[in-house]
Amino acid sequence: MRFALVTLTITLLPACVAGPEARLDDRTLSYGCSDTVVVGTVADSVDEPAEKTGNLLGDGWVSASLHVGEVVRGEALPPVLPVRYFAHTAIRQDQELMLVLKQTAGGYEIQSGQLMRERPVLVSRCR
Repeated sequence: MRFALVTLTITLLPACVAGPEARLDDRTLSYGCSDTVVVGTVADSVDEPAEKTGNLLGDGWVSASLHVGEVVRGEALPPVLPVRYFAHTAIRQDQELMLVLKQTAGGYEIQSGQLMRERPVLVSRCR
C-alpha cells in the first residue's frame, strides 16, 4: 500500500508543479490583413503622463523600441523599430513576445501580443 501511495504521489507531482497550461483560446492572436506580426522584445519604454490622455485610470501611451527577432507575417522591418502602445504599465523588457503591429501615420502601434513562453497561435485568416 505504501509503495502504491508513493508511486501515485510521484506521478501526480509534476502535474501540480507545472500549473494550468494556457488554453488555445487564451493563446490565439488575431491580426488585420494589413498588420505585421513579429517576434521580439521591447525596451527603452518612455511613458506619456496619464493626465495628457484624460484617462483617470492611469492608462497612457508608452513609446518604446522593438527589437525584431523574426517577422512572422507582413512586411520586412528593420531590426530595431520605434513603437507605441496604450497600456496601464510598460511591457517587461526581458520577455520575448509575439506582437501584432499596425502601421499608422505616426509609425507603428502594438495592437496586441502574447508571451512566447505561452506558445501563441495566429488565427488561420486575417480579419
